[in-house]
Amino acid sequence: MHKKKKRHSEIGVHIVLILLALLVLIPFAYILLISFGKDMLDITGYGDTGFSIKNYKQLFSETKYLYWLGNSLLISISTMLISLIMVSVASNVFSKYKFAGKEALFQTILLIQIFPLTLMLVSLFKIFAALELLNKLAGLVIIDSVIATAGLILVSKGYFDTIPYEIDEAAMIDGANKLQILLYITLPLVKPILGIVAIQSFVLTYNEYAIASMLITSGAEKMTVAVGLQSLIYGQFQQNWGLYCAGAVLASLPIFILFYSFQKYFIGGLTEGGVKQ
Repeated sequence: MHKKKKRHSEIGVHIVLILLALLVLIPFAYILLISFGKDMLDITGYGDTGFSIKNYKQLFSETKYLYWLGNSLLISISTMLISLIMVSVASNVFSKYKFAGKEALFQTILLIQIFPLTLMLVSLFKIFAALELLNKLAGLVIIDSVIATAGLILVSKGYFDTIPYEIDEAAMIDGANKLQILLYITLPLVKPILGIVAIQSFVLTYNEYAIASMLITSGAEKMTVAVGLQSLIYGQFQQNWGLYCAGAVLASLPIFILFYSFQKYFIGGLTEGGVKQ
C-alpha cells in the first residue's frame, strides 16, 4: 500500500514537471515557428501561411547581424576570461587570507552588485565619454567585467571555503608557493564553480542591453546582438517580428553550446557552493 502511494506520488510529480517544462518550452517553440514565417496566432490575415527561410535570408542580406553577433561573442568571451581570472584570484584571497580591510572590501563588492544599474548609467556615460571609450567594444568589456566579477565573487567564495586549508599547508611543506598552490591544487578542485562563473559571466554579458545601448551611440557595425535585435522592432524594419525571431534563434545557439559544454559542472557548482565546511 505504501509503495503504491509512493508510485502515485512520483507519477504526479513527473506530470507536474512535464507540464512546467512544456510551459517553458512553448514560447521558444513559438519563436522558432515565427522565424520560419509561421505565426499561428496571426489574426490579420496578412502574415505568412507557410514555412520559409526568407527571414533568415533577409537577416543576413539587409542587416549587420554578423557584426552584431561577432561583437557580442567578442565582448562576452573577453569578459568571461577576465572574470574567470579575477574571480579565481579574489575568491581565493577572500577565502584563505586575512588582511586589513578585508571585510570592508568584501562589503564594497557586495554594494556594487546590489546597487541599481539604472542609477549608474548617467555617471558611466560621463566617465566613458571622458575616457574616450564611447562606441568602443573595449569599454563594454571593462564595465561588463567589473559587474560580472562583483556578483560572481559572492557566488564562488562559498565554494572556495569548502577547500580544506590543510591541503595548502601540505603543499607548502612540499615547497609549493602560493601561485603554484592556486594553479595546480585549488583551481582543479573548484572546476564546478569555475564552470558556473564561465556560464554566468558569458550569459550576463551576452544578454546585456542597457549599458551597450548607452555606450554604443553610433554605427550599426558596433552594436551588440541585443541592441541590434531591438532595432529590428523599433528601427527601420517597423516591428518585423519574423526577422527579430530569426535573429533571436541564431543568437541563442552560442548559449546552448556553452551550457552543453559546461553542463557537467553546472549542478555541482550551484549546490556545493552553498555549503561551508
